[in-house]
Amino acid sequence: MNVLVSMTSHLVSALFLDTPPAHTKVSDEPPSYNLITPYAPPVTVPPSAPPGFQTDTAIMKGNSPGMEHLLQVNQLMVKEKFSVTQGLGFSFDVLNLVGQRLFQAEQNVVCCGPLYDVRIRDNSNNEVLHLLENCSCTCTREMEVHGPSGQLIGFVKVHWNRMVTHLSLMNTSRQVTLIVLGPSFQTSIFGNVSFEVKSPDEQHVVGMIRTEADHLLLTFPLDLEVTMKAMLLGSSLYLENLIKSKRKELQRRARD
Repeated sequence: MNVLVSMTSHLVSALFLDTPPAHTKVSDEPPSYNLITPYAPPVTVPPSAPPGFQTDTAIMKGNSPGMEHLLQVNQLMVKEKFSVTQGLGFSFDVLNLVGQRLFQAEQNVVCCGPLYDVRIRDNSNNEVLHLLENCSCTCTREMEVHGPSGQLIGFVKVHWNRMVTHLSLMNTSRQVTLIVLGPSFQTSIFGNVSFEVKSPDEQHVVGMIRTEADHLLLTFPLDLEVTMKAMLLGSSLYLENLIKSKRKELQRRARD
């Protein structure tokens, strides 16, 4: 009888030791943003968009025919094309993950014209985006992003900083919606470089722009608003142009 009581006492003690006290609070789950490290490989399921980013397909379908191709994609590859007739500008194919071309981007270079002028068209040759930078100063550079009928979608602003590369994506009210941060042009612009796409408060990494030898890889949340996906596409092309310009400058200095 004493043995049975002793065994029961041990069993009850073990149960209470293995069970957390009733007042113990279970730690909250971490946010649903999966960090994309600077040199991480492409992911098939990017993080969800931050709170406040709503999928607004009606706007893009109504004002920007062709951009509906961005609805079901979370990664894009931007690959430069070479043509003997392209002149001084650059041409790019925008591909999905299986290599299908979604858009074509062509840069127009005219003497005394805009600093940056790129038109993005779908496979039916319909213009879906127009990237335009008319002028610059020593303090800042800023590109406008327009839809096919000329309506303004947003701005991409470059903040000059010797330590980092910093771009702000802004809506038509100039409110910052996303930022792009990466290595400084002064130190790390050759080879493969990664730029993080972050929420405005810099608390969440929600995407990545990575420059490879012959292409750009752009990653973003699947449920990100289509307009913002278009802004990121424009930002990646603009960033590529800034890197090319800086490389040419450094090469010219080396020759001199």
